[in-house]
Amino acid sequence: MALQFAMMAMASSLRATGIVKPAMIVQVLTVVLNTILAPILIAGWGPGPALGVLGAGLASTISITVGVGLLTLYFFKLEKYVSFSPALWRPRFDIWRKMMDIGLPAGGEMLLLFVYFSAVYWLIQDFGAPAQAGFSIGGRIMQSIFMPTMAIAFAVGPIIGQNFGAGKTDRVRETFNSGIILSSVVMFVTTVIMQWRPEVLVMFFTEDAEVIEVGAVFLQLISLNFVAQGIVFTCSGVFQGLGNTRPALLSSGVRVLIFVPIAVYLRYQPDFSINMVWYVSILSVTAQAIVSFLLVRREFIHKLDTSEGELPVETEQTL
Repeated sequence: MALQFAMMAMASSLRATGIVKPAMIVQVLTVVLNTILAPILIAGWGPGPALGVLGAGLASTISITVGVGLLTLYFFKLEKYVSFSPALWRPRFDIWRKMMDIGLPAGGEMLLLFVYFSAVYWLIQDFGAPAQAGFSIGGRIMQSIFMPTMAIAFAVGPIIGQNFGAGKTDRVRETFNSGIILSSVVMFVTTVIMQWRPEVLVMFFTEDAEVIEVGAVFLQLISLNFVAQGIVFTCSGVFQGLGNTRPALLSSGVRVLIFVPIAVYLRYQPDFSINMVWYVSILSVTAQAIVSFLLVRREFIHKLDTSEGELPVETEQTL
């Protein structure tokens, strides 16, 4: 987790200047490496020791360490535009305040995501270890599947930020529309694949029939909200680009407020099944996507329509 801060700081500084590819490649490599190391260190596949839960943590730490090393190497050896400058390391509290204003709501969004996953584990605990293992594997596969859409969302943020700062409101809207279309197409294709043979991906991680069944059903059902999740990611990128991440926190709050009460109510019904949890999740993510989209439109009205064709004061002075 400590190494994540270093990797995210370097990746974010590149994103801010529109350089997205290096950080995304490294991110993908860390996920792939983690996926390879996890079964080796957890179950002792091949030459690896069977470390159990300790192996899961070690696999993540090794993969993040490699990621930090690769990004550091990129900064020192390949990057010519962004670099480390010790002369600029003195505290700039005005910049800190701006970072906190954008970062705290984004952190709150991740906190709500933690609440959501914690609620899911609590809801499915009575279905036994196979259910929790199937959900865990399915969640890791889903994380990997989201990488292309997250790459689009990561690109949307800096592009919108640069064009918004330059007063190019038409480009801001074009970027948003293109991001929505691209993420929806990618997620639709992924949904089709998950509806076809989701168990094939789960079988890479386990041979337990119960775990495979739970993981496959989870991916098959949860993939129905992949397009909605892509819209959420894209909208979050827009909020970051506009310098206001509070709407993203609000939409995440809507997701949790819909999911938790309904899922908890269903848990105490006599016919409660694990699939009900996934259906409620689909409902909550769909609602989050709708709210996120409407909040983006609201931000556009307040920040773009009121300054259509005008440059911000700071930009005018700079020019």
